[in-house]
Amino acid sequence: MNDTTPADAPKLPPKNKKPIYTRPKFIASIIASVIFLILIFQNWDSTTIDVFFWKTSAPAALLYLGFSLIGFVVGWLVKRPKQSSKKD
Repeated sequence: MNDTTPADAPKLPPKNKKPIYTRPKFIASIIASVIFLILIFQNWDSTTIDVFFWKTSAPAALLYLGFSLIGFVVGWLVKRPKQSSKKD
Protein backbone atom coordinates (compact mmCIF):
# COMPACT_ATOMS: atom_id res chain seq x y z
CA MET A 1 0.00 0.00 0.00
CA ASN A 2 1.02 3.54 -0.59
CA ASP A 3 1.29 5.67 2.58
CA THR A 4 2.00 9.02 0.89
CA THR A 5 -0.14 11.98 1.77
CA PRO A 6 -0.69 15.11 -0.35
CA ALA A 7 1.92 16.92 1.77
CA ASP A 8 4.51 14.31 0.75
CA ALA A 9 3.65 14.51 -2.95
CA PRO A 10 6.39 15.93 -5.17
CA LYS A 11 5.94 19.51 -6.29
CA LEU A 12 5.38 20.16 -9.98
CA PRO A 13 7.72 22.63 -11.65
CA PRO A 14 6.18 26.07 -12.30
CA LYS A 15 4.42 26.56 -15.60
CA ASN A 16 6.65 28.12 -18.22
CA LYS A 17 5.10 31.31 -19.58
CA LYS A 18 5.66 32.43 -23.14
CA PRO A 19 8.15 35.26 -23.58
CA ILE A 20 6.43 38.64 -23.69
CA TYR A 21 7.41 39.28 -27.32
CA THR A 22 5.36 36.26 -28.47
CA ARG A 23 2.11 37.29 -26.77
CA PRO A 24 -0.63 38.59 -29.11
CA LYS A 25 -1.43 41.62 -26.93
CA PHE A 26 2.21 42.74 -27.03
CA ILE A 27 2.45 42.25 -30.78
CA ALA A 28 -0.79 44.22 -31.35
CA SER A 29 0.41 47.06 -29.13
CA ILE A 30 3.72 47.28 -31.02
CA ILE A 31 1.89 47.41 -34.38
CA ALA A 32 -0.52 50.09 -33.05
CA SER A 33 2.42 52.11 -31.69
CA VAL A 34 4.25 52.04 -35.02
CA ILE A 35 1.11 53.13 -36.90
CA PHE A 36 0.55 55.90 -34.34
CA LEU A 37 4.14 57.15 -34.68
CA ILE A 38 3.82 57.21 -38.47
CA LEU A 39 0.63 59.25 -38.09
CA ILE A 40 2.34 61.68 -35.71
CA PHE A 41 5.43 62.21 -37.88
CA GLN A 42 3.40 62.80 -41.03
CA ASN A 43 1.21 65.52 -39.48
CA TRP A 44 3.45 68.37 -38.39
CA ASP A 45 1.42 70.96 -40.31
CA SER A 46 -0.41 73.53 -38.22
CA THR A 47 -4.18 73.43 -37.78
CA THR A 48 -6.60 75.94 -36.27
CA ILE A 49 -8.59 74.93 -33.22
CA ASP A 50 -11.87 76.68 -32.34
CA VAL A 51 -13.30 75.85 -28.91
CA PHE A 52 -16.18 78.17 -27.97
CA PHE A 53 -14.56 81.63 -27.93
CA TRP A 54 -11.00 80.38 -27.86
CA LYS A 55 -9.11 80.19 -31.16
CA THR A 56 -5.57 78.93 -31.50
CA SER A 57 -3.37 76.99 -33.88
CA ALA A 58 -1.22 74.00 -33.08
CA PRO A 59 0.50 71.19 -34.96
CA ALA A 60 -1.88 68.33 -35.77
CA ALA A 61 0.63 65.94 -34.21
CA LEU A 62 0.04 67.54 -30.81
CA LEU A 63 -3.71 67.14 -31.24
CA TYR A 64 -3.33 63.43 -32.03
CA LEU A 65 -0.99 62.99 -29.11
CA GLY A 66 -3.27 64.89 -26.71
CA PHE A 67 -6.44 63.04 -27.73
CA SER A 68 -4.72 59.66 -27.58
CA LEU A 69 -3.42 60.48 -24.10
CA ILE A 70 -6.94 61.47 -23.01
CA GLY A 71 -8.30 58.22 -24.48
CA PHE A 72 -5.65 56.17 -22.69
CA VAL A 73 -6.39 57.81 -19.33
CA VAL A 74 -10.17 57.41 -19.72
CA GLY A 75 -9.74 53.76 -20.74
CA TRP A 76 -7.49 53.14 -17.76
CA LEU A 77 -9.97 54.77 -15.37
CA VAL A 78 -13.01 52.79 -16.56
CA LYS A 79 -11.37 49.39 -17.01
CA ARG A 80 -13.09 46.42 -15.46
CA PRO A 81 -11.33 44.54 -12.70
CA LYS A 82 -10.19 41.06 -13.67
CA GLN A 83 -12.56 38.30 -12.62
CA SER A 84 -11.13 35.75 -10.27
CA SER A 85 -10.60 32.36 -11.82
CA LYS A 86 -11.53 30.67 -8.54
CA LYS A 87 -15.03 29.27 -8.43
CA ASP A 88 -16.56 29.23 -4.97
